[in-house]
Amino acid sequence: MAKILIIDDSRLIAHVAKTILTKGGHEVFLAQDGLAGLEAAKAQQPDIILLDLIMPVMDGYQVCEQLKKEESTKEIPIIMLTSKAEPADKVKGLQMGALDYVTKPFDEGELVARVNIQLQLKELYEALQEKNRQLQEMANRDGLTGLFNHRYFHDQLSKDFLRARRYHETLSCVLLDIDHFKKFNDTYGHQTGDVVLSTLGRIIEDSVRDSDLAARYGGEEFALVLYHTDGPAALHVSERLRQAVEGCEVDAEGKTLNVTISLGIATFPHEQIRDSKELVECADKALYQAKENGRNRVEVFDK
Repeated sequence: MAKILIIDDSRLIAHVAKTILTKGGHEVFLAQDGLAGLEAAKAQQPDIILLDLIMPVMDGYQVCEQLKKEESTKEIPIIMLTSKAEPADKVKGLQMGALDYVTKPFDEGELVARVNIQLQLKELYEALQEKNRQLQEMANRDGLTGLFNHRYFHDQLSKDFLRARRYHETLSCVLLDIDHFKKFNDTYGHQTGDVVLSTLGRIIEDSVRDSDLAARYGGEEFALVLYHTDGPAALHVSERLRQAVEGCEVDAEGKTLNVTISLGIATFPHEQIRDSKELVECADKALYQAKENGRNRVEVFDK
């Protein structure tokens, strides 16, 4: 069952169309002029609109133009209802954004067929949009851990940094990697290493807020963007994550393994951080310091 809005100043035409479409199991709403039709389209969010072209005050062309400008209604399919036989009038309606037309007085079978075709096309379009959304989501994710990937991390951080600078918000970046992971891989093999990486991905995801960003930066290195988070708060999050990893036992191919991570934090605003690239570089310097100071620890960039 579809929701259909009929915008027509003729009560007779609107009633006939409603009767025909209601028999097909559709829910039909009526609006007797253009202004009422615009309000009804916004409020009801119909699956399709049947729009009369010749109406007082605001004609169908104007209504169609407004519907296509409005974000909430621009994707709703429109079928023109017209008693005009001139091709130029039909062409104008199609150019304004209508997808089809029915000439009045209309044949019941033709009206039903044209409505059903547009509803089917709308369903196919929405399915395609959802598929594209899923594909885009997959393109932004790391296949092993399910976290965001390196490219998405940098794209998003550059936008987030500009917003933080503009609105004087705090923004923290955390870089972390698994201690001695190469030796670990050489000893137990890459399959076991993948189990460790995917397990760490889940721990990271469970340790940050849904509003924060977690990404696999590359290899055994991961990155976090903590929004509205100052240095002390970022240190608290990082230390909690470090402890969670240290206390976790990883089950891989019958072996129970323990791993640790080192973490580096940089926070904006900071006098040495002027863009997102420098924010990451400073977090990387702090991570290097954590490794130099013995690993399995958190360091904060404060120079």
